Amino acid sequence: MFGKSTLINKMSKKNSLQIGNKPGVTKSNQWVRIANNQELLDTPGVLWPKFDNKDISLNLSFIGSIKDEILDQTEIAIELLYKLMKDYNKNVLERYKISNEELQEIGDIKKENMYKLLNLIAKKTGSISQGGNVDEEKVSRILINDFRTCKIGKITLERI
Repeated sequence: MFGKSTLINKMSKKNSLQIGNKPGVTKSNQWVRIANNQELLDTPGVLWPKFDNKDISLNLSFIGSIKDEILDQTEIAIELLYKLMKDYNKNVLERYKISNEELQEIGDIKKENMYKLLNLIAKKTGSISQGGNVDEEKVSRILINDFRTCKIGKITLERI
């Protein structure tokens, strides 16, 4: 089984198109010459439709209905953390053993402060690289997985 880009690379006898074993590698249209007067157009595959409501898109990404591989997981984790801190901050503080003093150091629950909170969660979960830097990818995966497996608690994303 292979995708359009792989097929076009084989037909053109070149590796001019980037390929991968996951959806979403092709980001834009690209023409490839396969013969003197023949070209094929490689296009992105059919992905999730663009939702007019950002909250719907985010909620679908939080629960894994949109493939993780096509999204920036750190950005998704920041958005999730912001939503959780607004509506379920006790759950987050308990899960990651964050004290009130540590929370005060981070500041108000604003989106721009969520990176500081994510960094604190990284320290609490051991998501630190050998150089002592925060491994944003690892801590983002941990946060999102903890949410999806209800380790942060029973949470609803939408309210009536």
